[in-house]
Amino acid sequence: MQSSRNIRRYASAMAVLLASVLFLTACGSKTTDTPADSAGTAPKQEAEKPKQVIKLADLQWQSLWINNAIAGFIIKNGYGYPIETVEMTTPIMQQALVKGDIDVVTEMWTGNIIEWYKEVQSKKQVIDLGPVMDRAVQGWYVPAYMVKGDAERGIKATAPDLKSVADLEKYIHLFPDPEEPSKGLMFNCITGWECAKINRIKLQAYGLSDVINVQEPGASAALDAAIAGAYKKGEPFFTYYWEPTWLVGTYDMILLEEPAFTAECNASIQKALHDEVAMDAITSEFGCAYEDALVTKAVTPALKERAPEVVTFLEKFSLKTDDLNKVSSYMELEKKTADEAAAYFFKNYPDVWKSWVPADIAAKVESALK
Repeated sequence: MQSSRNIRRYASAMAVLLASVLFLTACGSKTTDTPADSAGTAPKQEAEKPKQVIKLADLQWQSLWINNAIAGFIIKNGYGYPIETVEMTTPIMQQALVKGDIDVVTEMWTGNIIEWYKEVQSKKQVIDLGPVMDRAVQGWYVPAYMVKGDAERGIKATAPDLKSVADLEKYIHLFPDPEEPSKGLMFNCITGWECAKINRIKLQAYGLSDVINVQEPGASAALDAAIAGAYKKGEPFFTYYWEPTWLVGTYDMILLEEPAFTAECNASIQKALHDEVAMDAITSEFGCAYEDALVTKAVTPALKERAPEVVTFLEKFSLKTDDLNKVSSYMELEKKTADEAAAYFFKNYPDVWKSWVPADIAAKVESALK
């Protein structure tokens, strides 16, 4: 009898245990897409997909290297996208951007490829994100100490009234051609570049070709050396140059005024450039300033679909040319890499770059900089 009672107790206990196991098993068998239960158990999250690499075009000049380094650092550390810079020529970039093989061009000089740019814009094959700098200019420069002097270096102003190309002739004695001292000397654009011939056309248009000779260097390094050498000695000189560049960021230069750019004047210059007008037939109608270049950012349309937050950032990404000149100067004189120049920019221009991104992204960038 006692044995029977023990058996019944044992069977009852096993039944309770089995019921408990079945209950717990049922509670633990919920799928990931069921809502939270009464105890607040949350559904499991899907694993976040890895972000795709964003590719930036490297077209091989200094200001673009700096822009790529700045934008790339923010894209990688602020938005979490892997980045890659791909070295290429401008013609290859044009094809790659349309095909989506490259995602971003941070500095596109659209004036040099304007017909192509208009076409891809009209076909919506490329998205224009606006200018990357406030100005991009080229023209004729003199060192500021010729006009304003330089008290620290003991240099007196030798051409205080020199403001425009119209004033040049009375000051040519200050920058004589060593081989023909009765004439002035202009450091011209690099041999083979279109601007070399355009400058000769403009000298003729301004009535200066008979009193100013030109010296054309074979490479930009030679032009830089001529300008830097004269500047360090405090000597007067007259030169063609452009910005943004490290040289203008390093040395105080004055851009001389010219008659304003017009489409009509430019059309005349283009005719002379392509030998449709003889040099001795060039008149004042051929003389005007270079057009300010439009330098924009552009992305492939697919980037807006897969990384819209990055495209929004790039729309706001824009530097002042004077600031870019200074960063370029730091990179050149201190012999730094583009990444080191970008770090210099982040440190010295926090109000600029923080205006491009939300506060949480800025915090991530700051953390990465540390």
